[in-house]
Amino acid sequence: MLPYLSVILSVRNERKMLPRLIDQLLEQNYPVELYEILVVDGRSTDGTADLIRRRYSDRRVRVRVLDNPRRTVAAGRNTGIRAASGDAMVFLSGHCTIPSKNLLADTAEILETTGAGCLCRPQPLLAAAETHMGEAIAHARSTRIGRGSAPPDLAGFLDPPGFAGVFRRIVFEEVGLFDETFDACTGLDFNERARQAGIRAYCDPRLAVHEQPPQELRSLFAEMFRHGRGTSHWMRKHPECSSVAEIAPLTVLLALTVAIVAWARLPHGMAAFVTAPLAMVPIAVLLNAMQIGSRHGFRSAWRAPFVFATIYLGQGIGLLFEYAIPSEDPRPKKTAPVFSFTDAAEQRGKSDRAA
Repeated sequence: MLPYLSVILSVRNERKMLPRLIDQLLEQNYPVELYEILVVDGRSTDGTADLIRRRYSDRRVRVRVLDNPRRTVAAGRNTGIRAASGDAMVFLSGHCTIPSKNLLADTAEILETTGAGCLCRPQPLLAAAETHMGEAIAHARSTRIGRGSAPPDLAGFLDPPGFAGVFRRIVFEEVGLFDETFDACTGLDFNERARQAGIRAYCDPRLAVHEQPPQELRSLFAEMFRHGRGTSHWMRKHPECSSVAEIAPLTVLLALTVAIVAWARLPHGMAAFVTAPLAMVPIAVLLNAMQIGSRHGFRSAWRAPFVFATIYLGQGIGLLFEYAIPSEDPRPKKTAPVFSFTDAAEQRGKSDRAA
């Protein structure tokens, strides 16, 4: 028996890309009576919610718009979970595209055949960029030093369950909801909690979705800053998961500060000696820019160093900011809301009566 799937889109100001994504979801090779689309809107200022209500009010697949007053991804996902009727939740961003019309069918098949509690997927930055800088950002993020990461190319079980985008309803009963103290890296936190609870995670390339990269350096910096803060917040909650790789951007930022002070205060010979190891950074940037140029042309190659600088400065400053001014304590609270099957059953009944 095929599962009922709830596709949850936590979005804000996605008027441009979201209709394309919903159209791709409506074209899926999956029974229309066995899935729903929940658009959780974070008080968009570009008319996203009104557009979706007008355009998709009379479709065979139910498309619902929900309000997310907190505007964060975690709060949006939790709102979607509470309103969902599905046996499993499929989480997508509002700025991605779906390359396969069998995404939902494959999701159902893999859930059934593997028995996994959550499914992981590749999320490369392959959705069409609208600017040359967006193309360069996508290419730079796919390199080793671009702070991008990817799950294995082959299907199989994962530990820890990174890149998880599909969860059975029972997972939320066992683990709870997403931690709303996170503004970024909320998925990283939830996946770690799922791993600690013994939830099995399975990754399959058939579930890939294509994310759109930021279109300019300013947007990339904002994204990296939030990611840096989220990473610091995550390491504070899960200190056992901390690693040198996670704080690499902060290390680069501090090293750059030391280099500036050294050249300003020390004799040039001594400054050169102190900062000589830092030459590895521009060399690595140059080599990766050349690699990008050989694959994608000079247009992306000359922009790559600026992209790399933005990635490391953004994440480094975000990490430092969170260390200096910590956000809300991420440690579990006794009064934290718990998702229960009773709530789900009541919601499913309400949804069926409304339909």
